[in-house]
Amino acid sequence: MANIYFSSELQALMAKRPALKPRIEHTVNDFFPEIEEARFGRASRSAYYDFRSGTIRVNGGSSVYVIGHELVHFMQDPRHYRGPVTYPSGERSCDLFLFARSPALVADVWDGDASYLLHGATARALKTRFSRPAGQRLVHDVCAEAVRLRDAGKRDYIKWAEHAIALRTVS
Repeated sequence: MANIYFSSELQALMAKRPALKPRIEHTVNDFFPEIEEARFGRASRSAYYDFRSGTIRVNGGSSVYVIGHELVHFMQDPRHYRGPVTYPSGERSCDLFLFARSPALVADVWDGDASYLLHGATARALKTRFSRPAGQRLVHDVCAEAVRLRDAGKRDYIKWAEHAIALRTVS
């Protein structure tokens, strides 16, 4: 279980939004077991990763997807994350590595969260053509395969994943 530190501002927010703390703890501990320590603070508007301080900043409505996305940004930063693996930078890369972890991390996209990897016509077609569990599984499987392809040396693994998802939503 990770050591999770919450700023005093975020603790005050969590007192008003009691579901936020367990959501953060669930996301960190259940989907990111390699993270030993993480710092969370309050965001004034949208969630973001503060690369200067290594703090993940969230707001009261931050979903599991948003928290996970910012945790991957944390893991993209070797200055603050000291784990065994860091990820390539970028928003689309962030979503790809997040979705490769578990189909459950794709769920909030069905509820309206915007995604850098799943957007526009592809996202609409995915939601129309597939049930939520089947769509989550498809996205997870494609992203997990893209990670394997990257590890094998494929350089355009993100474009490959986007194309693979788009092909499966129209055929």
